[in-house]
Order: sequence, then C-alpha cells, then structure tokens
Amino acid sequence: MKKSIAIVLCLVIVFSCLSLTACGGKKDLSDSKYVGTWKATYLSLKDETGELEEDTYLILNPDGTAEFVSDDEVSTCNWQETKNGFKLTGDTKLKFTDDGDGIVTTILGVGLHFERQ
Repeated sequence: MKKSIAIVLCLVIVFSCLSLTACGGKKDLSDSKYVGTWKATYLSLKDETGELEEDTYLILNPDGTAEFVSDDEVSTCNWQETKNGFKLTGDTKLKFTDDGDGIVTTILGVGLHFERQ
C-alpha cells in the first residue's frame, strides 16, 4: 500500500513539474498571421454600426506578448492562437475571432472590429 501511494505521489510531482516547465518561457508566434498592429475601425450592436471616438490599437508581438492601447492607456497582456482566432490573457481577457476581413471581439454585447495596419 505504501509503495503504491509513493508511486502515485512521484507521478503527481513529475507531471506537476512538467506542466510548470511547459508554461514558462516565451512563445515563438512569429509565423502567426495575427502578429502585428491592429486598429479598431468601428463598433457594432445588432444591425447598427458606429464610429469610434478614440483610437484603439492592439499590438501582437511574436513573443506572445500584446499591448491593448486605447485613449493613451496601455494594457499589457499575453496572447495565444485559438481555433478561430486568438485570445488575450492577463489583465485583459478577450477572445478575438477572424471574420475574414479582420478580427472581432465582443465587449458587453458590443462588437469591436479591427483591421490590420
């Protein structure tokens, strides 16, 4: 009994160390089509669209870091690709979908559309 508990405990420790190692370090996303600067071009709510009063940018770096710049405020976060786009993690948590013409996220029910710069 003690031997089986010791084996299970060793396996848990090994897998924990491997998962922590896998999460550390910078990622290389330089081949991603999303790397670069994106500018918010318009808002949408149901069937209506509207212009933005302030410049809003999203800068995706090849090392997996990102900057969300809105009205001279900068929020630094991380990003990673998903099946249909990418997501921001850290202080800013948003999911972006590639709609073919650009990328789109929804904040409080309002769509925010970005185009590559």
